[in-house]
Parts: sequence; C-alpha cells; structure tokens
Amino acid sequence: MNSTKDQVLVVDDDSTICEFLSEILKNEGYRPIIFTHPHDALAAFEDKAVRLAFIDINLPEINGLELAKKLRQKDPKLEVVFITGYGTFDNAIQAIRIGAYDYLRKPFTFSEFNLCLKRYEERKALRERIRLAEQRYFYLVQNSPLLIFVLRADLQMEFVNQVCSMILGYSPDEAVNTPDWFLDCIHPEDRQRVERFFQSAFESQGAPFSTECRLLHKKGHLIYAILRSIPPIRPESGHEVEHLDGIIVDITDRVLLEKTLIQREKLETLGTISAEVAHEIRNPLVSIGGFARRIQKKCPNLPEVDIILRESKRMETLLDRIKNYLKPVEVRRQECSVNTVVTKSVDFLSPEMKYHGVTCRTASDSAIPTAYVDREILMQVFINLIRNAVAALDKGGMLFIRLYESGESVHVDFKNKMVGNKIKDPKLLFLPFDDGGQTFGLPLCYRLLKNMGGLLSFSQEEDHVIFTVTLPKAVGQK
Repeated sequence: MNSTKDQVLVVDDDSTICEFLSEILKNEGYRPIIFTHPHDALAAFEDKAVRLAFIDINLPEINGLELAKKLRQKDPKLEVVFITGYGTFDNAIQAIRIGAYDYLRKPFTFSEFNLCLKRYEERKALRERIRLAEQRYFYLVQNSPLLIFVLRADLQMEFVNQVCSMILGYSPDEAVNTPDWFLDCIHPEDRQRVERFFQSAFESQGAPFSTECRLLHKKGHLIYAILRSIPPIRPESGHEVEHLDGIIVDITDRVLLEKTLIQREKLETLGTISAEVAHEIRNPLVSIGGFARRIQKKCPNLPEVDIILRESKRMETLLDRIKNYLKPVEVRRQECSVNTVVTKSVDFLSPEMKYHGVTCRTASDSAIPTAYVDREILMQVFINLIRNAVAALDKGGMLFIRLYESGESVHVDFKNKMVGNKIKDPKLLFLPFDDGGQTFGLPLCYRLLKNMGGLLSFSQEEDHVIFTVTLPKAVGQK
C-alpha cells in the first residue's frame, strides 16, 4: 500500500456505493473523502488537497454536473470521473465541456474502477513528465549564456530570456513591451542590413541565416554579436511563418582580443620596418643637409638651398619621432582602480580644461572591477586622451568619460563632439608620422596600451567621436 497517494473525493447519495469505493481506494493506497450530500462536499472542498473526484451525476439538490463545474472553478486541475446509472448523449456532452476525464456507468466492476484509477495515474505521470520537461526547458533557456528570443513578423519581440539584461542591460519586460526595441538596439550602420535579413527570413518561410553585427547596450556602448536564426517547424501549405526563433552570441571579448592581436602584429611590423628605414634614411639625409649648408655659405641668396635645409630638418624630426616611438617602455603591471586613475587625470587637467572652456562629465557602472595595468602609464594615456579631446573641442565643449565592463575587460570611453568632417581613415590616427605634431599622443597611447595588454580603438557616430580604452581585468592575472 502506498500511503503517499492522493486524496480522492467521492460524492454519491448511495451510501453503499460510497463504502464500496472507499474500501477499494484504501486498498489501492489512496485517501478517500466520502460525502453523500453535494453541499457538504462543496463546503469541505476548499480545505482538502484533492486531485481526483468521483461524482454521481444524479445527486439531490445539486446536479453532479453542476457540482463538478463549481469544484473545477475552485481548482481547475481537479480531475473528475462521473458515475451514473444511466447516461444520455446530453450528459456526455456536458461532461466533456466541464472537463471530465472519465465516465463510469453503474453497475461497474472492480476491474473497470481499477482501470479508471490506472488511467488517472498514467495521466498524472504524464503531467509530471511534462512539468519536468518544461522546467528543464525553462532553466535551460533562462540560464543559457546565449540571448534567446522569439521575433514576430512585425519585428517586435514576443519573448526574450533573462540573459538580455546581462548582454544588453535591458530586462526581458523592457525588451518585449518597448515598441521597435529590437531594431533600436542594432547599431545604425548595421540596422538596415539586419532588418533585410529578417524580412527575407519571414518571406522565405524561416530560411535560417547568421550574421555579425553591432548592438547598442542600454548605457550606450557597443556590443559585438553574432545574430543567428533557428529554422522553424515548417507551417502547413498556405500558412506564413508568424514567429522566428533566434539567438544572439556576445563576441565582444573575442573581437577585442582579435583587435589586440592585430594591433600587436602591426606594431611589431611597424617597428621592424621603421627602424630599418630610419637607419637607411638618416645617413644620406645627414649628407644632404651637410652639403646644403656648404652651398648656402658659398651662395647665401639661393632660395632652393633654404628649401633643401627646411625639408631635411622636417625629415630629421620625423626620424626622431620614429626613434622615440620605438623606444622601449618599462611596464610594471599591478592591480589598479581605473576609477581612481580617471579621477586623478581629470583633476590634474582641470585648470587646463577650465582655461579652454571645456567641461568634463564622468559616469561609471557600479562596482567597476580593478584592472591589471601600470598605474603611471595608464594615467599618462588618460591625460593624453583628455588633452586630445580638449584640443579638438571649441569653447563650451563637453567631454564625456564613461567606465563600464564586459566579460574579461574594463572599458573607458572618451567621447566628444566631432569638429569638422568625419575621419576617412581612422587607422592613420595611431601611426607616428603626423607632421603637425598635435596627435603624436595618440600613437604613443596606442603603443603604451598594447604593452600593457590593452587596446585603444576609435569609432565615430553622427556627430561624436569616441576613443575607447580596453584593459584586462585583474581577476585571474598574475
């Protein structure tokens, strides 16, 4: 006998039937609750945890069908088996509408009753398997490192898992209830392309696709991602796909690592080539300058000699730039609060910013982790980037500095209003060959960050430029 089986309600105005069913239920391990009057059963039902009820259709005062309806209103999960001495087609229809799971016609045998209990246990076991499967599915979807979503044909979110708040900073409710949230989260330069992908997917009955794109975090910074659709179950002929399932994979750390490796290779190649070129150019350049000065002494009024000397001087300055750029820098990395370094850098340059009429605003995510860097070199980098922004801004301009984290990195954005046209080739910003001498700080920052395992990147918005410093977190570093 299994004492843990469910309580079973029996309502029949025939006490003999009640006693008979009570004995069978007890022998099978159930806990019967017997009533011969429907009002008593209805009154006691709320205090009982009942999952199965055997109800006679022909009860006094309250019809068994009506009693079952009221009981199921109190507990929709209640399974009802009707008992009757005679059955009509109308009774069967009403029983189905109420939600009856089985039907016993008097007189019934012990085997028929046991078969009814067996079917109940099978349904109960099936429901439990479904519940566990749904629970596993729910936990899998909600705790997956991927952002999982369901998109409607109008490109509005039907569902998104809780990873959305980790990757993009939005709660699932915000994502589902905000009109055009999905498209607004895509970087403007990628938005039209991604929108075409999804429109084509719906038009082609859910043909799968995968693409890389940039997303915008709730706080404004870039998230690099792979966006991939999942092939849907093919609809019946003539029916269109109404929903599209998909995933978003955050590849920001991978992209930053790739950029860091590319940056390192570029600097190593540049160093090798520049050192060789500087060495080969300097000797003939010294000879050219020397002979030009001798000619100038003999013919002081020749303008061509002045041009030769001026250009020779410019070339020597450029070679000095390359030499200084390639000079080894000793790096002493340690755990460091990036917030503190930003604050000190801003305080140090406050008089300079005030003189130029530039204001600075800083913002930070809560509890920014420490970075594994050289504190003094990092402050030098921040000072150079702030000075670069101050030099580019007009009086009354604003510099925004924001700290945030993602994956294994800490990021610092230096954002200011764009002055003039967009930069056509941002890669040239980080090369030490600018003749004006105003931006040599950028190549130096680029190289210093590389030596610390960091990265300096540049991006442009409609009317702003952003320099982003990416630093390794101190967690797990030695």
